[in-house]
Amino acid sequence: MTTTAPTPARATVFRGLPRVFWLLFSGQLVNRLGGVVLPFLAFHLAGRGYTAGQVAAVVSAYGLGGLGGQPLGGYLADRLGRRTTLIGGLLATAGCLVLIAAAGDLTGLTAAALAMGLAGDVYRPAASALVAETTPPHLRARAFGLMHWAVNAGAAVAGAVAGVLLAHGFWLLVALDVTTGVAFAVIVAVGIPRGRDRAVPRPARNGYAVAARDRLLLLALLLLLLGLILYAQAAYALPLALAADGLPASLHGLLITLNGAIVVIFQPVFIAWLSPLPRLPVLGVSMAVVGAGLALTGLAVHPWHYVVTVVLWSIGEIGMAGFEATLVADLTPEGAHGTYQALYGWTAAVARFAGPAAGAVLLQAHALWWACAATGALCAVFAYLLMPALDRRVRACGPPAVPDGGSAAG
Repeated sequence: MTTTAPTPARATVFRGLPRVFWLLFSGQLVNRLGGVVLPFLAFHLAGRGYTAGQVAAVVSAYGLGGLGGQPLGGYLADRLGRRTTLIGGLLATAGCLVLIAAAGDLTGLTAAALAMGLAGDVYRPAASALVAETTPPHLRARAFGLMHWAVNAGAAVAGAVAGVLLAHGFWLLVALDVTTGVAFAVIVAVGIPRGRDRAVPRPARNGYAVAARDRLLLLALLLLLLGLILYAQAAYALPLALAADGLPASLHGLLITLNGAIVVIFQPVFIAWLSPLPRLPVLGVSMAVVGAGLALTGLAVHPWHYVVTVVLWSIGEIGMAGFEATLVADLTPEGAHGTYQALYGWTAAVARFAGPAAGAVLLQAHALWWACAATGALCAVFAYLLMPALDRRVRACGPPAVPDGGSAAG
């Protein structure tokens, strides 16, 4: 549990990070370059003649599995080790992808999608735990921000590649996804020594039992949940607003592309500016910016209005990225990074479920856009109120020793 430390002005966003981080960054980038099956699964199933309800059942099964994947991955990461969990989770995910492609009926597809949701998130807490443990505390925001950047950069390329491959058969998408997942596992197996798992401190008690009594962590997760439910409206409510104004679906595609381009181009610059700053103020202000950008969607009429709103909430997204996982890492006791990061991942999964439901209720009540502005402002106040408690935690515990990210020990 640490506070931030100043970063030299001459340092760039890419300097000073440990070798283990760059291995994980490279693996994540490669893995996301092949993340093409799930985004196009609905198109594939519809092409096979499945109804909209049946497609929804398969996709929902995947989401349900995802709710269990993060907690399982966090437990395994703290008990079996980060390296072992990473490799096992990635290989299991590759196997589930093959099962989805080979399934011959709806029952098999649903079961494979459920297994895929469970396996697909197992590796994430282990990867986040390694980033938290091997990166000096004052560089964690930069490291987690760059991991978010790798996901977006890889996804942008994957979307373009997948459209071409799908025309030649769904198995090509599966082959690419499996190959990149296995490549990530190989990078971890070759680049991260076995000794790291043996050197991981084991918590005296289950990490989730410790977390359940950590009131500051629970309050921080509540803050993150509010911010993530708010951000979910960018995916759920934006297309509905466009449709209500009679604007074409192609505009939605352009706006999503604009959001991705802003993140990919500008996030490294913003990371360099923001990473030396305290976590909670950056999170609070960023959530308020997201809320303001989404609230202005309610006033948008013409396409250029929507462009302005997307630019605004995309800037807020960049500010949120990295600082969420970093805040959780700063609150984590020794040996429990896997379970604590899993709780953050589970919070994000809950937000993806709750966001559309909350948006639907508020949209029907004609209160969604006002609620976005109010939620953003509430998050900023909430973050400000948590700052004294975080400062007291830091003073009470003091900064922990951070392992050398290039060594075998963790």
